[in-house]
Amino acid sequence: MSERSVRLSCTGGLTAALALLALALSTTLVHSSGGPIDQPQSFEPRVVAAKCLTMPGLLSSEGNHQSFSRVGKGDDVYSRDLLVAIPGMKVNLEPTSGAVRLTLWGNLPELSDSNVLDSAVVLHDTAAYDLDFTLVRGRVMVTNKKAKGPAKVWLRADTGGVELILGAPGDAVAMEIYGRWPAGVPFSVKHRPGVGPVRLWEAHCLKGTVQIKAGKTQWAMAEPPGSSYFHGDSVEGPAAGGPEKRPLPSWADPKAKQPALAAVIKEVVNTYAGKLKGDDPEEIAAELFKASLADKNKDRARATRELLVHAMAAIDNVEKVLELLGTSKLEDVRATAVVALRHWIGARNGRDEKLYDVMKDQAGYSKAEAETIMQLLHSPFDRRQPETYETLIAYLRHRKQAVRELAHWHLVRLAPVGKDIGYDSSADAEARDKAAAAWRELIPSGELPRVKDKSKKE
Repeated sequence: MSERSVRLSCTGGLTAALALLALALSTTLVHSSGGPIDQPQSFEPRVVAAKCLTMPGLLSSEGNHQSFSRVGKGDDVYSRDLLVAIPGMKVNLEPTSGAVRLTLWGNLPELSDSNVLDSAVVLHDTAAYDLDFTLVRGRVMVTNKKAKGPAKVWLRADTGGVELILGAPGDAVAMEIYGRWPAGVPFSVKHRPGVGPVRLWEAHCLKGTVQIKAGKTQWAMAEPPGSSYFHGDSVEGPAAGGPEKRPLPSWADPKAKQPALAAVIKEVVNTYAGKLKGDDPEEIAAELFKASLADKNKDRARATRELLVHAMAAIDNVEKVLELLGTSKLEDVRATAVVALRHWIGARNGRDEKLYDVMKDQAGYSKAEAETIMQLLHSPFDRRQPETYETLIAYLRHRKQAVRELAHWHLVRLAPVGKDIGYDSSADAEARDKAAAAWRELIPSGELPRVKDKSKKE
């Protein structure tokens, strides 16, 4: 996996800016979402399992359709609850054992090339391990905080459970889990056994050593320049070659340069800190979004809206994300909504069917429109077939904005030769038709996109 250079730290302008946004989000968007929609039911005891060391950025829900609540610094967090760190936030938890620190390490697309966004976990009551938890999705880091000796962690995921042994105080390992629908697999209204998102995982030994045990199999990892990277997926299992040598990922490298987005988000603090008034959650959200529309600093405004949209998806408020995709006049909001929804349906099997139901039952789409949108949220297209481009170009004229936006999103990725054709899915019909005609001229019916000759000067 390629990496963009980035370092997210617990302190500094980036986290401070995100903290401001998370404070509004954690009291705002949860009101509309009604809580998680597909968290597996648990009959475990609900007991104090850790203490939150970071404020803000962490949300907690007791289960399906139970509203999220904001977790403050020093607050207890409980086993069995779903804990979600907002995308871009980094939250530290201290389990009751005191032997390790668990960091929920959220991400945004422009902060690293990692495929994770929010970080979601469930803690479990345990006497056998220093920490027992389920990594539902996203990135976490576990650090040995003992005065001496190894720390033992039981890590659960959809693909099974493994034991992690961090050899000495200070040793740290990061784990990432995410899902995605494979390219070429279309949406189906009826569930097909054995067909679903592929779950992928990565492990990074950031410091010291870590042993991974799965049944009778064991792998040894060590910080760079040792074998620090390991990966696998739900189809092929762990990589056959085991852990491999790889440099620290840039998001974990303290010497790495921060991306441009980090500096942009710092501006959010200077602009909005202390200016968000009122206690009503919906009013705070509306005020923050309105402020972004009036902000003359376009980069700062876009960053604010990106955080808002991704946070909505993180707490399963997909109806609102769909609304933005289908009605927003802002290109950045629509583009973020596309990524957020694609990420959401890939995170767990059955979510594409749930989103389809939301569209036709709550969002006002017909069955045919909902199915078309779901096909476009997948990646079923064969770039080698002219029909792919004919269909997508035709969809640029579709009556629903969501269909038009998704069609254009795919077109510029499958045929980057046309990326300079100006197209706005929210524009009037005349402007849309003109852009669609330009695409048709670029890719005539029955033909494939031309590839630019890079040897020629433009």
